[in-house]
Amino acid sequence: MSGIGTKLTRAAALCTPLCGLLTGCLVPQPRGGGTLQQIVEPTTKRPYYLYLPKEYVACEPAERLARRWPLVVTFHGMKPYDTALYQAQEWQQEADRYGYVVVAPVLMTFDFFTGEFPLRRINRALKSDEVATLAILDHVFQTTAADRNNVLSTSWSSGGYMAHYMLNRHPERFTCLAVRQSNFTASILDPTWTSQSLYHPVLVVTTQNDVPICQEESREAIRWYESHGYKNFAWIFLNRLGHERTPDTAADFFARVAGVKPNRPPEVLAGRQAIDGNPVGLALLAGNLGRLQKPPSPAESDEWARVSTSWTPTQRRPVQVPGPAASGSPAQPAADQPPLPETTTALVAEPTPVRGISQPRRQAAAPVGIRVSCSVGFEPLLLAYSADCPSDWLRTAEFRWKLDGQDIGEGVNGQRVIAQPGDYLLELIVRTREGAEHRTAQQIRVLKNLQAKLSISGCEN
Repeated sequence: MSGIGTKLTRAAALCTPLCGLLTGCLVPQPRGGGTLQQIVEPTTKRPYYLYLPKEYVACEPAERLARRWPLVVTFHGMKPYDTALYQAQEWQQEADRYGYVVVAPVLMTFDFFTGEFPLRRINRALKSDEVATLAILDHVFQTTAADRNNVLSTSWSSGGYMAHYMLNRHPERFTCLAVRQSNFTASILDPTWTSQSLYHPVLVVTTQNDVPICQEESREAIRWYESHGYKNFAWIFLNRLGHERTPDTAADFFARVAGVKPNRPPEVLAGRQAIDGNPVGLALLAGNLGRLQKPPSPAESDEWARVSTSWTPTQRRPVQVPGPAASGSPAQPAADQPPLPETTTALVAEPTPVRGISQPRRQAAAPVGIRVSCSVGFEPLLLAYSADCPSDWLRTAEFRWKLDGQDIGEGVNGQRVIAQPGDYLLELIVRTREGAEHRTAQQIRVLKNLQAKLSISGCEN
C-alpha cells in the first residue's frame, strides 16, 4: 500500500490539479481534415501515430514530393492523462494550417502506474524511448515526404523531459525545440553537448495557472538555457491559462523558424496574452521572431562544420543522418521556399515610418512604445502588437488598446484581423502601479489585395 500511496502522491502533484478528474486532459482542439494512422515501426516494434495534413493527402504524388512538409515530433505526457493519440489529435488543426506532418511516438517513460515522476535519471525506459524515437523518425522519412531539414521537438506536460533530452543528445536530428507547460530536469542533460545546439531556436511556454511543478521546472529550464548561452532562446508566460494544450504557440514558432506561412489566420493564437517573457519571446508573440543568430562558419570553427543547420534565411546544410538515408550532397531548398522573416520591427521600439502617413513623434525619454508585426500589409491583415515598456511593468501595469478609438483589448499584447483596406490608428494607454498614465500610437495601413490572396505577413516595413 505504501508504494501505491507514494505513486498517487507524486502523480497527484501533476495530474489532479490539471486534469480535474480527467476533464482538463481531454483534447479541446477540433479534428483536422487529413488522415491519422497508427503505425508500428518495423525494427523496434514501437507504435506511433502519424498525421498527414489535409493538403498533403489531397496532393498528387509529384506535387507532394516537390513541396516541403515540416515534421512535428510531439512527446506526450503522463499516461493515461495524456497519450500519443491525444498529442496527434491536438496538433491536427495546426498541421492543416501550416502543412505539418505530425508524429507522436508511444512512450514507455511516462506512465502513472509504472513510470518515475518526477524524472531525475536516465533509466531504461528513457533509453528505450530514445532508440524508438530515432527509428520512428527514420521510418517517417522513408515512408512520407516529411522534410528532414525542418523538424520540431515539442511536448506537453511530462513529455518535456523527453523533448529537452532529444534535442540535447541528438541536435543533428532536430531544427528547434518548443515545450508547452512542460517538465524539465538538468540531471538527464549533458552540458558538454550544448555547443552543438547552441544556435537551435528554443521556446519555453508556461502559464499563469499551471500546476506548481510544471511552473517551477519551466523556470529551471529558462535558467538552464540562459546560463548555457543559447543564442536563439525565447520564453513567454501566458496570462490566465492553466495546464492547457497550447499547440498554436509552438506551431507559430516553428513556422517562423522553418519559413512557412499559414493558409488561414491562427485564430486561437490571436487570443494569447503574455504577462511576462524575454524580449525574443514577447516579440514572437507580437508576430515577429526577428533575425536568428547564426553559428560561426566552418572556416571560423571546425566544430560548426558538423552542425546540421546554419540558420541562414534561405538555405541549410544537410542533416547528417546515419545509415543509408544519409546524403553527401548539400540539401537544396525548394523553389518556393520563402525566406525567414528579414524584418526586425518587432524587436525595435521605434515605430516604422510609412510613406504618406504622418507618424506620431515619440520623445526619446518616453518609456512606452508599440511593437507591431506589420505597419503596412494587404487585406486581410493579421496585426500582432505588443507593448514596449520597462520589464517590471509587464506584471504591475494596466494596458489598454484602441483601434481607431474602439477598445480592442487589454494586456501586454494581442492580435487583430483587419479585413477592410484603409488607414488605422493603433493606440496604447498604460497606467502604472503608481498611477502614472502613458500614451503612444502607431499608424497602420491596410492595402487592397488585388490578387485576392490571403496575405497575413505581407509587410512593406
